[in-house]
Amino acid sequence: MTDSAPMLDRGQFSKLFPFHFILDVDMRILDMGSVLARICPKVVPGDDINDHFLMFRLGSEPVKSLSRDFILRQQSTLFVFKSTSTDLMLRCQVLILRDPERYLFLGSPWVRNPTELKALHLVLHDFALHDSTVDLLQLVQLTSTSLHDAKQLSEKLEQRVADRTAELVLANSELSRVMRSKDDFLSAMSHELRTPLNAILGLSESLAEGVYGDMNVKQVKSINTIAESGHHLLALINDLLDIAKIGAGKMELELTNTHVEDVCQASLRLVLELAQKKNLKLALSMDNKSVMLTADERRLKQILVNLLSNAIKFTPEGGSVTLATTCDVESESLMFSVRDTGIGIAAEDLSRLFSPFTQLDSKLSRQYAGTGLGLTLVLRLVEMHGGSVTVESEIGKGSCFTIRIPCKGLDTLIPHNPSGTTTLSEITVTQELPSNTPLILVADDNEINLMTVTDYLRANKLRVIQARDGLEAVKMVREHAPSLVLMDIQMPLMDGLDAIAHLRADDKHTAMPIIALTSRAMVGDRERCMAVGANDYLSKPVNMKQLVKTIHTHLPKNETR
Repeated sequence: MTDSAPMLDRGQFSKLFPFHFILDVDMRILDMGSVLARICPKVVPGDDINDHFLMFRLGSEPVKSLSRDFILRQQSTLFVFKSTSTDLMLRCQVLILRDPERYLFLGSPWVRNPTELKALHLVLHDFALHDSTVDLLQLVQLTSTSLHDAKQLSEKLEQRVADRTAELVLANSELSRVMRSKDDFLSAMSHELRTPLNAILGLSESLAEGVYGDMNVKQVKSINTIAESGHHLLALINDLLDIAKIGAGKMELELTNTHVEDVCQASLRLVLELAQKKNLKLALSMDNKSVMLTADERRLKQILVNLLSNAIKFTPEGGSVTLATTCDVESESLMFSVRDTGIGIAAEDLSRLFSPFTQLDSKLSRQYAGTGLGLTLVLRLVEMHGGSVTVESEIGKGSCFTIRIPCKGLDTLIPHNPSGTTTLSEITVTQELPSNTPLILVADDNEINLMTVTDYLRANKLRVIQARDGLEAVKMVREHAPSLVLMDIQMPLMDGLDAIAHLRADDKHTAMPIIALTSRAMVGDRERCMAVGANDYLSKPVNMKQLVKTIHTHLPKNETR
């Protein structure tokens, strides 16, 4: 041992390292520690180490055989040797001696519990003081292995995150494309559905007012049925588009300081005719008529009208429907309740009320018509206001739908004094006819719509000229200088937006009123029309009386009096 430890003789070295063994380049055993020799008596100098021990690296598969090249590559590794003839397991660290033809393994037995000491016939003084060092080496090796495994796991996770991120980017891109396609589809469907509806409602209104001559009672009744069915279809289309807009995040509320009593009165007037047909009593109850609410007034009316119409539909003749408002100062919220004396709702059906396209009465012979969109729209519009909806109902005794909307400052109510009180029976429409005959240009590529609008305007003492595309509209404006232009947007050759932009670019026509009259009613359509120079925007189907009113609003004063 003079080469490896010149200051120690063989006996001293064996006492310090009782579990060592020395190998030559052929893996033959040259020497062994005294205790190791005692435990493994069959192992003698000159034997091949591979004949007596199986070797492992910590955390790895067994090594097939120990060799010189393997030792040179793994000299800093902690090994485990398992005896093939006894229960001995050794933890060993290899050292290359000064003589490169010999290798020294220093180790200690792997003892997990005291019973193994007895099985190996070991006592405490058989162990050398260096065992703690070997334990530290094992800890270092385990730490190194753990760090290596952690690094590999981190690299795998990073790759998985990168792959997942790429997948999400691709999915988001596809989702954006689908959403754009959906918006385009909704816009196109809005136009295609509203265009024929505009003709149906406009013609029925013109016929009912005698624009094309007098009609008998049966004809008037049939025309009114057509108009009623058209308005029902329009309401359905509007509900579908509104739900689609909310789902796509395209609907925005136009919040204003709204007088609650005015909204309630207006909502009741809109359903008055439905209630009168069934001889129902409508009532309004308010605990404070001066309360103001920050809300989208048009959408708030839509909520209340949907609830009131629903209550009227499911209330038998002679019953009652009540709209009530209550101020909850403590929670700073305003509650609208619609209570009816109708058929009621079973408890097991309440959870399905607000699902779209759900009708509780789904039998083929169902008594009540509808698509089930109204309540879904109510819930989503209320939630957009930051509110909630609750329902109480009992079969045969009626239902009560309550919406709660946040309302700040209820303890300091703003007084409101309307100039006059409107009762529910007062539904009047005033219309001032012009004494002169302004010239109106109607630009529309749909012949039925063109005819309907033209005939109605002429019946209201307005002169009309027609254009069937944007190019013709620009040409006719330059030739005839009309008082006002009704401009459809979706037209061949040149669309309405480009036509308006061309006219506004001409100094002669910068002040001429232009009203965009279009079936495109999606979010942003109004803004696009106004941005290119339109003075106003009306979506089809348009009420013909309202159209005439809007025209007179924009005509120069000297042409309307």
